[in-house]
Amino acid sequence: MRKSSSLTKIKEILLSTRNLLNDNAILDSDIESDLLISCALNISRSELHMNINSDISTSDQTKIQNLVNRRLHHEPLAYILGYREFFGNLFTVNESVLIPRPETECLVEEIIDYLRSKSIKNPIVLDVGCGSGIIGASVLQNIPNITLVSIDISHSAAKIANENLHKITKSDNFNVLICDLIEGVKLPVDLIAANLPYIPTKRIPKLQKEIVLHEPKIALDGGIEGIETICRLINQSTRILKPDGAIFLEIDPEQKYTLVNEITQAFPEHTIKVLPDLSGLDRIISVTKL
Repeated sequence: MRKSSSLTKIKEILLSTRNLLNDNAILDSDIESDLLISCALNISRSELHMNINSDISTSDQTKIQNLVNRRLHHEPLAYILGYREFFGNLFTVNESVLIPRPETECLVEEIIDYLRSKSIKNPIVLDVGCGSGIIGASVLQNIPNITLVSIDISHSAAKIANENLHKITKSDNFNVLICDLIEGVKLPVDLIAANLPYIPTKRIPKLQKEIVLHEPKIALDGGIEGIETICRLINQSTRILKPDGAIFLEIDPEQKYTLVNEITQAFPEHTIKVLPDLSGLDRIISVTKL
C-alpha cells in the first residue's frame, strides 16, 4: 500500500463501507466494516487503522467489494471471515456448523465449575451435537484431565470440530465420533453436555435471514415442539450415564417445564436446576447427583 493524495485510500473505503452496511440495516457497521476490509487485505484491525491514509490497489478494492456483497446478501459475518470468537478463542466455522452464540458460554462455565468441584480422577465427558466443537474444546482447555468425546451426525461438522480441538486444546485427550446422538457410545460416562437443535420447525422460517439462508437447518430444527432431539438424548443417556454422573443442556426458555418433567422421569434420583444465560433467560438445565 502506497501513500498518495490521488488514489482511493483505506479511510475512504472504510467510510463508504460503513455507510453501505448501515444503509442496509446491518448492526455494528463500524466493527463489521473494519473486519471485512481487514479480512480482504489480510491484515489485523490495528494494522488497518495504522495504515488509514494508505492507498488501496484496484485488486484489493475488488476483494473488499466481493466480501461486502456477500454480507449484503445476508451471509453471516462469521462465515465470511471463517471464524468466530468464543470463550477467548477463535474457532473455525463454515456453513456446515452453527455459529457460536454468547449464551453457550454460560453452559461452558457451568460445566467447568461443576468439574472443578468434583474429585473425579479422569472424567469422561461427551459433547453431543458438537458442531464446531466449542463446548468440548473450551472445557478440555480448562480441565485438561478429562477424556473428551465430541459427537456429531454430520461428517462436515465433525471435520471442523476435529480441526478446532487440535488447534485450541493442544491435547490428545479427545476423540471425534460420527453418529446419531450417543448411539455409538458404549462405555459409562461422567458428564454429558449438549447444545442440540431446540427451535420448533414452524418457527425456523421466521428467524433472521442470515440464519434461514445460511446456517445448517439440522443444527436448528428441534421438531414440532423443539424438544424432539433433546428428549431422545435424555432417554438414551440412562444407558451410559454413571449413577453419579451429570448432564448439562442448553434449551429454549419456553421448554423448561416440559424438559424438567422429562428429565425427572428418566433420572428421579438427580437434582435438576434451571439456570439463566447472560440475558437472564432460563437457558441451561443441569442434572446432577449431590
